Amino acid sequence: MSTVFVTGAASGIGRATALRLAGRGHRVVAFDVDADGLASLPPTVETHVGDVTDEDRVRETLPTDLDALVNCAATYELGAVEDADWDRVEAQFRVNVFGTLAVTRAALPRLRATGGRVVTLSSVLGRTSLPLHGVYAGTKHAVEGLFDALRAEQDAVDVVLVEPGPVRTGFNERAKAGLDDDASPHRDLYDRVRRHYDPGGVPPERVARVVSEAVESPSPRARYLVTPQAWLLVCCRALLPGPLYDRVALARVRNRSVFRAALETVAGGISAGVARLLDRRD
Repeated sequence: MSTVFVTGAASGIGRATALRLAGRGHRVVAFDVDADGLASLPPTVETHVGDVTDEDRVRETLPTDLDALVNCAATYELGAVEDADWDRVEAQFRVNVFGTLAVTRAALPRLRATGGRVVTLSSVLGRTSLPLHGVYAGTKHAVEGLFDALRAEQDAVDVVLVEPGPVRTGFNERAKAGLDDDASPHRDLYDRVRRHYDPGGVPPERVARVVSEAVESPSPRARYLVTPQAWLLVCCRALLPGPLYDRVALARVRNRSVFRAALETVAGGISAGVARLLDRRD
């Protein structure tokens, strides 16, 4: 049995991860600001209320015999970069980046002593971005940069990134409800997204299985992409020229599937190119 510290464990992926690991016989220490959510976890899970940005609270809560840290705590809002409220921008970076980094740095000495590992929930948006997701994607790009460097710096601690695509945690519904700026020049897109955008996604238990694999594997991978949508977005970003990818990304938030949007965008680009060649011949 190993000892695992899970942040953001009161809901969503963090909760599903805590339950799965506890069910597999691990000692799970769950950490979150949501006292009510933690209270609803079974007694097999040890719970502590606290904020990931409070380093003193984190240090006093971390088990001394720590084998794995799972960073799940995060916050997420939708909105155009131009419109983003500065306090909300700072809040997302404070939790998603600085909080994740604070917990990890506090845990590293204990993980080195046990030859343990850090498993951090990033996102496919740590590799690319989508319209209205810019601030959140920015936090995840920062996480990817920090933890890529951390992995190369560590000899005794494995550092793993898990990159889900859309997951049915309620994040998206709450974020859509916040798109209410009628004065924004992007209000038409906001309205369309509020009414139609549904990224679908997998249940959080699907991601928890991947996290569990990353915690338990004797040789974990550096990265785990979880969903088909995540794979498709990464492939589109790598293969398509920038303007074509932008069209795919915009089609995605207008509630088109990634695969269909990519096919239509590529077909449209080919058709336009052929038309230009024919015009030159004429």
